[in-house]
Amino acid sequence: MTRRAFIESLYKAFFNGQEDCISYGIRKGWLEFEDELYSDEPVLRKNEARILHMFLLKELGIKDLQDIQKAGELRDLYDCRVCANHVAQVYLRGIMDAGDIAVKGGFLWFGLEGEDDVTRINEHIRRLQELSDRLVN
Repeated sequence: MTRRAFIESLYKAFFNGQEDCISYGIRKGWLEFEDELYSDEPVLRKNEARILHMFLLKELGIKDLQDIQKAGELRDLYDCRVCANHVAQVYLRGIMDAGDIAVKGGFLWFGLEGEDDVTRINEHIRRLQELSDRLVN
């Protein structure tokens, strides 16, 4: 799925508006100019985590969890230092998950550079909606 398709899906899940969702997201602060620049590129999990997290903050007004220490179980959490808090917030809130890639378990991997299929991305958006319903409404 491209970034644009992901952003459109997220926007449509929360709004009925007809304006350009990327321009709207940039104006509201939950998207960056790189999302417009690379809108036709695949949305990587680290991009998805950032966008979902910033949507939580800027659009829904849901504050960050203060203690993100438990997210340290993700072996690749700090492979992208800029992404770490975004990943931790959506992981700890149960919006996005990680895979256990060890045969005997115990090696949780978020997969920052990976791509999710449409079904999983839609599931992440659904989980965000559920969180919003619990915390905002």
